[in-house]
Amino acid sequence: MPMPTNPPKNPASPFASFGGHHVGVRVPDYQAAKEWYTEKLDFRVLQEWPYGELKLAYLSPANDDDFHLELLAGPIPFPKEPTDDLAVSLQYGGYQHICLHVDSVDATVAELARRGVELVGEPFEIDDISRRLAFFRDPWGNMIELSEMLPGAGA
Repeated sequence: MPMPTNPPKNPASPFASFGGHHVGVRVPDYQAAKEWYTEKLDFRVLQEWPYGELKLAYLSPANDDDFHLELLAGPIPFPKEPTDDLAVSLQYGGYQHICLHVDSVDATVAELARRGVELVGEPFEIDDISRRLAFFRDPWGNMIELSEMLPGAGA
């Protein structure tokens, strides 16, 4: 089933300048997180800076300058238990996952497996949104979704 067309844009809105820029991910170990995202996912380090006790950085995917992942690293006084079950993860409020568009979920999953990254469940399709999806998590439990547009979507 193709996705519906987007509703018209609203340039008259007082929030018309809103646009996506980054998502922040909290991790306990700056160097380990930076290495994991750059070595496992080929993210690039754009900028690094301190903020109080924390070390922060903007990272971007290999071929995307418009989306940033902000690492916020340092001691975590209230850690959240990571889960290896997508259904269980959906029971909690607040941040749930980051979604990355890919050309092929299966090819991406194969490369992640080659790099030692395990999936949370198996890839699946949701016809209502014309997408093939897969989920994995970083070593600190932050969930990441892969999304592939199915043929005929948007038609």
